[in-house]
Amino acid sequence: MFRPIHSSPAHSLLRRHGVKHFSEKVSQKAGNVHREDVLPDPRPPWVYSASAGLRLVLIPSILFYAVFFADFGDRDHVFMPPRRWLQRQRDAFFTLTPEERKLVEESTTSRVRKESSMQSVAPSSER
Repeated sequence: MFRPIHSSPAHSLLRRHGVKHFSEKVSQKAGNVHREDVLPDPRPPWVYSASAGLRLVLIPSILFYAVFFADFGDRDHVFMPPRRWLQRQRDAFFTLTPEERKLVEESTTSRVRKESSMQSVAPSSER
């Protein structure tokens, strides 16, 4: 079905002319390096996990800030649609629906009636 890459006609042509793959050259160079020639890494192991954690937090945070809050001037820019979407979500969250407004009005009017009736009753009971 599939032939391996090393048996392709292009590969054999490159071999005849002495051209090797870059990865083979790198692996040959890497094979010549002895362990004694490489200096040990002076960083403690926690540096790697801290670096990965910071990348996971900082990059999305910076992108979120740039998309939704950074000031790019008064003109429209590429982040205006997400900002408009966020504004609609904020408005929907902090705005009452007509049914909720009706409930609030009913509760305030009933509270005002109770308070006014209590005030009118209180002076007559004091006499």
